[in-house]
Amino acid sequence: MCTLCIFFYTYPWCFLFLFFSLVLLLVGDFLLVVLFYFFYFIFFFFYSVLLMLMMIIVVFFFLSLFLFFFLNCSFSLMFYFFIFLLLLVLTILLLSAFGGGPVFHFV
Repeated sequence: MCTLCIFFYTYPWCFLFLFFSLVLLLVGDFLLVVLFYFFYFIFFFFYSVLLMLMMIIVVFFFLSLFLFFFLNCSFSLMFYFFIFLLLLVLTILLLSAFGGGPVFHFV
């Protein structure tokens, strides 16, 4: 059995956190684009707090996944660090494609 399957079998709540946080990020970005001209000032505070919470959950998920691989695998540390950075860059690109995400809303 692969190490990723063992990780999700051991810690199923990590997969749920990742799934729901990504869904909430995409839904939040979509709602912000659609409702921008109508409810932006009311929605902005709730949206920014929600995005920050979800980004913290995603970052902690990837950090825990990275530490799990580092502690239980014989592969190189730099290989998994590269995968972590690649997933982080892909997440930022995905967020920028769906309405900007938290990075571009606060800049």
